[in-house]
Amino acid sequence: MLMAVFWLPLENLLTNKFMTMRFKKYITSVFILSSAVLISACTAMQEDFTLTNNSEIDRSNEPIVLSRDAIIDKTGGIQITEGQLPLPVVGDQPLPAQVDDIDGDGEWDELAFTINIAAGESKTVSIEYVNPGDYPEFTQRTNVRFGVVGDNGIEALKTLSIPGEELPVPLFTRFQMDGPAWENDKVGFRQYIDGRNGRDLYGKTLSTMALDTVGISDENMPVDDYHVMLPWGRDILAVGNSLGLGGIGIIENNNPVRLGVRLDAEQSNVGMTSYNLITEGPVRSVFSIHYEDWDTGENSYNLENTVTIWAGSYSYRNDISLSSTNVADTLAIGVVNIHNDEQPVLLNKDDNPLSAFYTHDKQTYDDEWYLGMGIIFPSMHYLSYTEAPESGPGITTSYLNLFELVDQKSLSYHVVAGWELSDERFADAEYFRSFMEEEVQKISSPITVE
Repeated sequence: MLMAVFWLPLENLLTNKFMTMRFKKYITSVFILSSAVLISACTAMQEDFTLTNNSEIDRSNEPIVLSRDAIIDKTGGIQITEGQLPLPVVGDQPLPAQVDDIDGDGEWDELAFTINIAAGESKTVSIEYVNPGDYPEFTQRTNVRFGVVGDNGIEALKTLSIPGEELPVPLFTRFQMDGPAWENDKVGFRQYIDGRNGRDLYGKTLSTMALDTVGISDENMPVDDYHVMLPWGRDILAVGNSLGLGGIGIIENNNPVRLGVRLDAEQSNVGMTSYNLITEGPVRSVFSIHYEDWDTGENSYNLENTVTIWAGSYSYRNDISLSSTNVADTLAIGVVNIHNDEQPVLLNKDDNPLSAFYTHDKQTYDDEWYLGMGIIFPSMHYLSYTEAPESGPGITTSYLNLFELVDQKSLSYHVVAGWELSDERFADAEYFRSFMEEEVQKISSPITVE
């Protein structure tokens, strides 16, 4: 039995190309029923998977990933026809999908798609194979943008490596949005890769992809226009010297240590920071940031951080992996607390494999709108949370969620944000609580695939 990836999902539009293709395929098959070779080939290259929602929650646009190996195993080891791409279909309708080359070897190795599936329901998904030119064009509902100033102004890069001595604060004039930014049709985020390594939040009022054009002047140079309300939304979070929403630090000798530049430092405490765009498509986008030689004072770490965002979700998934000769410190995941007066909430700590920590208040830039922010994480390795100082050269104004690292050198967690202008229900604290509880349930009970 396979398990589907657990994330929130979406609906998509598609062109009529595929429906035309299916009609032609049907007409053709009427005239070639006598061709045993063609019939056999078609049958061999179509697989059916059964997807089941075992939870009591209806799942709208639930994300699913099938590996190339899983698809081949379903056919009894028959190899996939070279040059053709798998397409998931329910009945006569293709599902919003993409094929991804995750390992970068030039050959697709994962099929990602979304599906609607009611509580307790099972659905049969057929995998059909089409030529690349016949693959439906689904609406783009995820996006990653890392704009860097080059010889001709800002250009979007897929890879970049930056030595620590090139990351003194500030570096506003070098990057379009201070680092990589990612979004879907619900919400957007950005990472301050300029050395601060906090995480910021874009509230969205429209489903269109917007971040390709944010922070760019008419001269194609960086400009701070993030905080101006535009038709699609704006930057809504004050980050300052905090970790922002979902940023990473280390607690060493009871002191929080930033992954990157202190305000009083002349260079980063990371030897090399490397960015890599893994995939970008209509239903999901994935990128990684590798930190080499993160010097915390007493230890040195290598850290791999992978971000995955699915369409239709108010969250993203963050996977981290630490390596060191002595991983004995405490990991800290931050939630900024600059503009909130209400106490944070910890859900499910002792009675669920997953727990959640969240805040809800008028905690946007000027205390103007209600915003809920939280993280969802494995309960097993969670210790507690504490507060960073309100001021100082290190990490400040953050709730620090603490995780043990003695035996746990990797961690996966989800980062969630709900803004009242994206959905007016997020203005209600009780609604956001129920939203976080449902997110925990969904992640705890992924769709099964057989």
